[in-house]
Amino acid sequence: MPRVTSDVWRYRGLVADFARRELKGKYKGSVLGSFWALVNPLATLAIYSLVFGFFLRFEPPVAGNGSLQSFPIYLFTGLVVWNFFLAIATGSMAALIGAGPLLRKIYFPPFTPVLGNAVATLQQTAIELALLLIVFVFAWNVGWTVLLLPFLVVLLGAFSLGVGLLLAMLNAKLRDINYIVQVIFNLLFYAAPIIYPIAFVTDQYDEHPWLRIYEFNPITSFVEAFRDVLYHLSVPPAWQLGYLTAISLGMLVLGWRFFQSRAADVSEEL
Repeated sequence: MPRVTSDVWRYRGLVADFARRELKGKYKGSVLGSFWALVNPLATLAIYSLVFGFFLRFEPPVAGNGSLQSFPIYLFTGLVVWNFFLAIATGSMAALIGAGPLLRKIYFPPFTPVLGNAVATLQQTAIELALLLIVFVFAWNVGWTVLLLPFLVVLLGAFSLGVGLLLAMLNAKLRDINYIVQVIFNLLFYAAPIIYPIAFVTDQYDEHPWLRIYEFNPITSFVEAFRDVLYHLSVPPAWQLGYLTAISLGMLVLGWRFFQSRAADVSEEL
């Protein structure tokens, strides 16, 4: 890990340049510009709220203040987690491929565009979280547990970056990975309690004991931890915080080592 920190710090300026490039290029030529950073998640929230909150009527649990019971807010909390993970994991593949022409001309560490994408995504997530916190403030559903939010964001970022580094290098070697990942992530979205309460699954434990592995899906644990802190105003279970810490650091180390072990000749694949 000291070597990782040293490498990232040494090329921090280049990482920042790629982050700015990502942010400028993302909405280049559009009329609304960076305002789309709010429009897209809000549009998704509206669609899912209509389908699953009105037509299918998924009832959310009562929030930590004892009175709030809002499906859109409950859903938005889960979507922020998913959007952050998805943007880093899939964006890492696009960032490395997009840097290919430049990488073939001059040398720079291949991890810098991937980290740049992660930094740009963090800014997008900060906007979504700020909006979500404002909603919770107006709903009088805020407690001291919000202090745990930065810790959870760091863990989720580490986990997502680890996955992104792994997928970026695999995709550079075999472009089919991008399409395979799209299918897997579509399944993963519905395999986590993002659009439905986790009780839909946990209530089946007695009848189907094997379903207990459901909570060890990292996305499930992250979604529930964020909801504990923001929606339920409670501290996530100790085992869950320990699990998320271990899985996040483990995935980051695994992704970094895999990426760096194959980074020397990656320009030939791009």
